[in-house]
Amino acid sequence: MKNAIKASSIAWLAACAPAAAGDLGESGYQLTKPDFDAAFGVTFASQYIARGVAQSDGKPGIQGYGEVRLFDWFYAGAWAASLKLPESKGLTNPALEVDAYIGVRHTWDRLTLDGGVIYFWYAGETNGNIDYWEPYFRPTFQVNDWLTVGALLRATDNFVNQGVKEAYLLGNAKIKLPSLTSNPDVGSYLSGEFGRRWIGKNDTGFNFPDYYVWNLGAGLTYKAMTLDVRYWDTTLSRRECAAFLNDRSWCGDRYLVSLSFDTTLSALR
Repeated sequence: MKNAIKASSIAWLAACAPAAAGDLGESGYQLTKPDFDAAFGVTFASQYIARGVAQSDGKPGIQGYGEVRLFDWFYAGAWAASLKLPESKGLTNPALEVDAYIGVRHTWDRLTLDGGVIYFWYAGETNGNIDYWEPYFRPTFQVNDWLTVGALLRATDNFVNQGVKEAYLLGNAKIKLPSLTSNPDVGSYLSGEFGRRWIGKNDTGFNFPDYYVWNLGAGLTYKAMTLDVRYWDTTLSRRECAAFLNDRSWCGDRYLVSLSFDTTLSALR
């Protein structure tokens, strides 16, 4: 039973999709795109939340990414985040998460289809190896000039290298708010996500709880800078956290404030 609890706790270390890929896809759409481009950025966040579960023990951290894009079809990149997991768990305790990904993404007018695979690598693990692969599919549709909707499906049969099946499905929407200034470099938005996570059994037959997850937030943009304030919550109770994760603080409602800087080579030319 001790090993089962340990395996279940390790499972919660897996992170959400790389910020570089973006669950809402590209903001807006372009009639023409360069054959080669590169995107990169950095985010300072009040904490790191993955699929509704804390990954930085409620502490602030830094995240960053780089991505190469070819012919408006192919892309590859890496996203990294600092970790600070709750102490005294007897678990693997990596200091850094690196998500390397490669995929195909193309835009037809207002529709963007995006699919690929991510490899989760946890640097500095002290107990075991939880690195694993996870495919994903993310369609996005720009309904009009102010509304974008999308979905995300991610699934694997070897979640955190434990031979566990896991699936994560969500829908999302982003609303571009009317401009309150004549400055075209200033913008604002509302966005939210709602989804469900299913987790199977490990080789000991220990059940992981399935749960719903959602977030709602608002952002202010200025050129390459984005300030985002977001509320996260799940149907996981603190009692479930204590039973499955050995710590009540990993779950529950929480707020996230982030400041991001994102740009592309084509934008700098």
